[in-house]
Amino acid sequence: MKTGIQTRLLILTAVVLGTFLTLAGAMLERSFRARVLTGAEEQLRLVTFSLMGALESDGNGFGVPEPLPEPRLSAPASGLYAWVTDAADRVRWQSPSSRSLAPTQLVSPPDLHRYRTRGNDGASASPLDRARGLEGDQVALAAGQFDFHTDAAVGDPVLHLRYAVIWEDLEESLLTFHVAADRAPFEAVIQDFRQSLYVGLGSVTLLFVLAQFLSVRWSLRPLRTMAQQVRELEEGRRHRMGTDYPHELEGLVENLDRFVAHEERRRRRYRRAMEDLAHSLKTPLAVLRNALDHVPEDTRSLLTEQLDRMQSTVAHQLSRAAVSGPVLVGRSEPLGTLVRRLVRALQTAYRDRPVDVTIDVPDGLRVRGDERDLMEMLGNVLENAFKYTHSAIRVRARRDGQLSLCVDDDGPGLAPGLRAEVLNRGTRADEVEAGQGIGLAVVADLVRLYQGQLALEDSDLGGLRVRIELP
Repeated sequence: MKTGIQTRLLILTAVVLGTFLTLAGAMLERSFRARVLTGAEEQLRLVTFSLMGALESDGNGFGVPEPLPEPRLSAPASGLYAWVTDAADRVRWQSPSSRSLAPTQLVSPPDLHRYRTRGNDGASASPLDRARGLEGDQVALAAGQFDFHTDAAVGDPVLHLRYAVIWEDLEESLLTFHVAADRAPFEAVIQDFRQSLYVGLGSVTLLFVLAQFLSVRWSLRPLRTMAQQVRELEEGRRHRMGTDYPHELEGLVENLDRFVAHEERRRRRYRRAMEDLAHSLKTPLAVLRNALDHVPEDTRSLLTEQLDRMQSTVAHQLSRAAVSGPVLVGRSEPLGTLVRRLVRALQTAYRDRPVDVTIDVPDGLRVRGDERDLMEMLGNVLENAFKYTHSAIRVRARRDGQLSLCVDDDGPGLAPGLRAEVLNRGTRADEVEAGQGIGLAVVADLVRLYQGQLALEDSDLGGLRVRIELP
């Protein structure tokens, strides 16, 4: 399917811009997500450090006195949870907020690290590890090492930060501080950003495509103007192109004007040459005909017959040669006016025969072509109809994608076996079947020259229908 320049530019702009902004949106979303998670890790680190500062211990145990450094640690299901484990992975302390969590999340002791799945060495992983998406042994942390888990695995609704430290008051025992926060608030922030981002990028894309559409229409306006003026040239409503064009199109416009002028000059020269040839042949033929008076009687009839044949052939061939055919630029002629002119002339010529002529040609119906060609085409068809009709002729014309002209008569018609021969026969008038098809050879040549179709059919009036279809 052919697409216009404007459509192609808009499709290309939409595809390129949409791809670029989609990639840019994905990068921005990824960067924002990283920043949100980095901020969450910083918050959990601050809570971890505040717990370490508030932790009190003696020789046998430790705890964090009330009030806790972070108020949310004291509220059940507040979204912030904390607990401390020793080197044996036993919970030594946990915040009140963690006691309300489901077993699949952060359950309260003693089940926190007792809900295990068997690992490779016979050990097992805790529910906490399962919540973090870890199976088997928990990865051991060295003193001073942070471990932040952000994977959104199945059953992992929290962001979990671990920090290992050697606590000297407990005989240099290795303690691991765990701080977890609900993932949902952070994901909600990311989701809001994602929605706003893609709505914004979509709006920018639509606005840019609209701006591109307007700019392309403005840029292609000279081409649309040129196309309209070329159509007016073809229809005969304009004889030269305009002058208000960008400098990129000035050369093309000048070439079109030169071509139009050259075409008009060539057609005028051709017609003048044909007229001069016809005039130059007329005198020698007249001299020869006058000289027949001095020819013996036994050869005069033969020479007269051949001279008539020569004159008829020359006239016919000159008529064919003078045909202009369709041109790139030409006038459009009102079909109804041409038909009525020919009918009036033929009614005068055949005034001794009463013929009822019905003309059904819509007003305003025009046909593009040379006036002489159209008169030759219609004149031959109508003259045949007048010559062989009994009393009625009908002329109808319609335009439905192409021009269709039908001339019907109530004459004797033409046998179906002769119709193809008449249309495909040579163009000399004396080769046409006597009494039928006079001038149809010229009409067939003209119709073919105009890339149309000529058909001979049975008429509903009882005679012959000549149907001409032109693009």
